[in-house]
Formats: sequence, C-alpha cells, structure tokens
Amino acid sequence: MHDVKILIVEDEGVEALDIQHRLISLGYPTPDIAFSGEEAVQKAGEISPDLVLMDIMLPGEIDGITAAELIKACLDIPVIYLTAYADDNTLQRAKITEPNGYIIKPFRERELHITIDMALYKHQIEKKLKESEKWLATTLRSIGDAVITTDQNGLVTFMNPVAEVLTGWQLEEGRYKKLTEVFNIINMYTRKPAENPVKKVLQEGFTVGLANHTILINRNGAEIPIDDSAAPIKDSRENIIGVVLVFRDVTERKEAEEALRRSEERYRELAEKLRVADERKNEFLAVLSHELRNPLTSIRNSLFILDQAEPGGEQARRAKGILERQVGQLSRLVDDLLDITRITRNKIRLQRERIELNELVRQTIEDHRALFEASGVQLETEFAPAALFLQADRVRLVQVVGNLLQNAAKFTGHGGKTRVSIESDTAKQRAIIRVADTGVGMAPEQVSRLFQPFMQAEITIDRSRGGLGLGLALSKGLVELHGGEISASSAGLGKGSEFVVSLPLDSISGAELQDVPAEGPRRSRRVLIIDDYTDIAESLRELLELNNHKVAVAYNGPDGIAKAREFRPEILLCDIGLPRMNGYEVAGAFRRDEELSNVYLVAMTGYAL
Repeated sequence: MHDVKILIVEDEGVEALDIQHRLISLGYPTPDIAFSGEEAVQKAGEISPDLVLMDIMLPGEIDGITAAELIKACLDIPVIYLTAYADDNTLQRAKITEPNGYIIKPFRERELHITIDMALYKHQIEKKLKESEKWLATTLRSIGDAVITTDQNGLVTFMNPVAEVLTGWQLEEGRYKKLTEVFNIINMYTRKPAENPVKKVLQEGFTVGLANHTILINRNGAEIPIDDSAAPIKDSRENIIGVVLVFRDVTERKEAEEALRRSEERYRELAEKLRVADERKNEFLAVLSHELRNPLTSIRNSLFILDQAEPGGEQARRAKGILERQVGQLSRLVDDLLDITRITRNKIRLQRERIELNELVRQTIEDHRALFEASGVQLETEFAPAALFLQADRVRLVQVVGNLLQNAAKFTGHGGKTRVSIESDTAKQRAIIRVADTGVGMAPEQVSRLFQPFMQAEITIDRSRGGLGLGLALSKGLVELHGGEISASSAGLGKGSEFVVSLPLDSISGAELQDVPAEGPRRSRRVLIIDDYTDIAESLRELLELNNHKVAVAYNGPDGIAKAREFRPEILLCDIGLPRMNGYEVAGAFRRDEELSNVYLVAMTGYAL
C-alpha cells in the first residue's frame, strides 16, 4: 500500500496540492503532479506510476480522456477520473476508455482511499486475467490439434492457427459467425450434413465425439477427413457459457487404414488362391498317382510274361507291344509336366521354320486317325483352298493339334463326330484351325477354367478318360509363344465343344528362304559315356553299339577323364549331376587338356527345366 506511486493530473494548482496532501496523509509516497494532458503522458512514461488520478477537464489539445487513453494503451496503468461535472458526451467518451474508477469532486479521504484500493485491485485482477488468457491463447495456438470455441449461442469466439488452416477461415473473419458456416461437416459415404457437435453439447451438456467417416469441407471446397470431440465450457455455477471443439486431420490415418484394408483383402485373395492351388495340387497328385500306377502295373505284368513266355512267341510279342505303349505313355506324361513348367518359367525356345499349315494338320490327323477309329468317332476335314505358310516350330504345332485331336477323340462318345477345318482371315493375316466335336460338352464355369493346368471337363472316380489335364494348358502356352490365341466354347453339357486356334501368317515370300542342306551319311563314332546311373550308362552303351559305334563307359568324373586319355573319344556323353566331380568340372577338364579339348561334348541330365 505505502509504496504505491501515484501521478496526479490536475490543471488547478491549489486543487492538485490539496489532493497531494490528502494522499500523503493516507500514507502514500509523495505523488508527482502534472498540470496538462501532454505533461501527464510524458511523466507517466518517465516515472511509470502505479496509478493515475486524472482530471477529465484539462486545457490544451489533449484533455484528460485522451491522456488517459494514451497512458492505458501504451503503459497499461490504471486511471481514476476526477471530475466536478461533465456533459453526457464527455462521460460517454470516458466510459469508452474503461477507467478503473470515478471520484466526484469534492470527495473525502476515505472515499479517495477506497477508490484507489479498488482500482489497484481491479487492475491486478485484470492483469492476471489477461496473462491467463494470453497463456491459454498461446497454448491453444501451439498444440497440434485444431481448436474452435463458441459462445452459448454457437457463435465462434476463438480459432487457433491449426483450425484456421483446416477450415480456411482466419479468426478475424470467422469470429461471431455461426459454427456451421465455418465448420461444415458431412458424412463421408452418404454426403449428408453431419450432426453439429456444438449444438448437441449445448442441448445435452456433456462431451460428445464425431461419428466415424466425417469429412470437413473447408472454405476452399477441399475435403478433409477428421475426427473430433466437443466439450462444454462452464462457469463457476456450472452454467454452460460456451463449447470448445477439438478436431484433427486424419487423412494419413485414413490412408493407412485403407492401405491396411487393401492389404488384408489382397492377403485374403492370396489365401484363397493358395487354398484353391492346394486343392488342385491334391487332385493332381491323386490323378498323377493313377496315371503312373496303371502304366507301371502293365509294365510289371509284361516283364513277368516275358520271363515266362517263349521268346519270339505270340505272348512275348503282345507283352513287348504293351511295354512300348506304356513306356510311351509315361514319357508323354513326363514331357507334358516338363513342358508346362518350362512354359511357366519362360524356358521354351521355339525352333521356327517356314511350314505349310494344311500339310502339317493333314499329317497330324493321319497320325491320330487310328485313335478315332478305335473310339468309333467319325472324323471330317476341310482344308483351306490355298497354301497357308507360317513361321513356326513344327514339333510344337503338331503337339498343339495333336492335343486337340486327342481331346476330341477322348470326350466324344461312340457314334459321335469331330470336324477339323482350316481357313484364313486375310484382313487380320491369321490362319484359323477349328476342331469341333459332338461330345460331352462343358458347363460355362468349366469353360472359364479349361486352360488352367490339371483341369479336365469331366472328373470321375473311374478316370475312364485318363490324362493329367495338361494338354490344353500346354496348347495355350505354345500357341501364345507363336503370337497366336486359342479359345474354347460349348453350348452346354452334352452339346459338344469347339476349339479355335488363331496363328499369324508368314509375311516372308518363298524366294527369301534358303534350302536346308541334306544330311550326310552316318558313320561309326568313338563315344565315351560318363554316368553314375549304371542302368542308363549300360543301356545307352548297348543302344549305340547296335548302331555300330565304339563305346566306352565310366561311372564318375575322374575315371571318365582317365578313360578318355586311353580311349580317345570323338564324342563325350556326360551326366551333369555326377558325384565327387560334376559334369561341368569334367567339361572344364576336357577343355583344358590339349589332347581332349576337341572332343564334342554332350550334357545329359534328368533335370530338364
């Protein structure tokens, strides 16, 4: 109290001195005196008083009201107005400056003392409140979430910088506007306006959160996914005086959730594909077991017959025929498996040459005619009227056409019909092969899966049709390697099927092609075989010797190299997967040896991929 510095502003000297003496008598330090508005502003800046007693009616350009306004604005010093009289206009001006008190002249010391204490107390409270508000505003501006406050009518009173960025509204523009104008939210999926959270808080009086999938449409029309909560602001009597709304941009979280959802969906699809693949694998293994056991059983039976039958007799000839057919069947099964794997891994290389399609198909049909006759299926053909030349791998195209013919014979019942036709599409420069039958036909769902490996249109427990279901998958891969397409269609079960192959015609004229030189006469060669599989080595030796070649055999790499130095072979047939010293190492040793470096090397392996 007694260290409070007071500045008296009074143009009447006697009056100023009287107030000074009264303050001293009340225990205040000797106050300074200013006699004009200009002097008051100057002294306030110099001495920084704790309070100013300001006469309203001052002479000069700056009256008491103006001086008080300047002092409060620049120095934040409380002001008490002293006045004996004033008109309404002057008093209204004084109110605008928000003084800390009024004293009407004349006054008593007690009145002066109480007014000063109240002014200082009020100023102290206001200063703390301003500091608290400043601290709160600074805190709200610095947090990462967006904050909007409203009054009890739902009008915006505050927005922090994050809220300004997200909504597109500056605080000064948005203040006292309806929240729904500044904070425009909709449901992400229905596109309908979302419930106003502030309105709900004002009605129900407790904290609420936004529903999921809420979009904020900002002032510029941009859409931002958000989540938020709104809570009531209450006074000391628990009356709601406003609402604070806190919200945040959840774009990254939504993107992460969507990425997670897509990932889970992708994994579910992969899991389903793996499940289907596992089922198909199990079905394939069951079919493969059947297709291997049947030929092996026939081979074992035939070997027993050969042991018991008279050499060269009818039983021996029939057993030999069975052996040839069943070994051929096993070879085709293995070749189909290898081919489908090679196609999948892009390991097949076509040996292209210029071929005439009519002739190739005609020869392939003749090779399979006995199959149709045995099945009681009528075979009709129609060839293109003119030659159709392709640049293609002859063996692979025969394989494709053969697969289609075998399919037709297999799935067309006795008395049915198969028609093979060839035509050309000159506009598209394509040759077309059609194979149509009157057989078992297919359901639509079977057509869509027909060219997948290990698929057959009919799967029955007796496996009367036979095969691994690889032929059409192989055909599709081989046709596509030639730049062509293959398709299948059926009117339904029991209504037959049609397969169509489209291949690009050759654009090279016959004059550009050179004749392949004729193969020279064969002569006896010196051949060395290195293979750790004794049966293969010995059977290959006998086969070559039957063709008048001189043959030596070794069963591992070091022995093979030693034997080569003695035997001096022209040709080496060497297994790659040898123990101790593999085929690559054997080949390297041959190439480094001056005496063996010119030997023609041929690699042999059961790993055919």
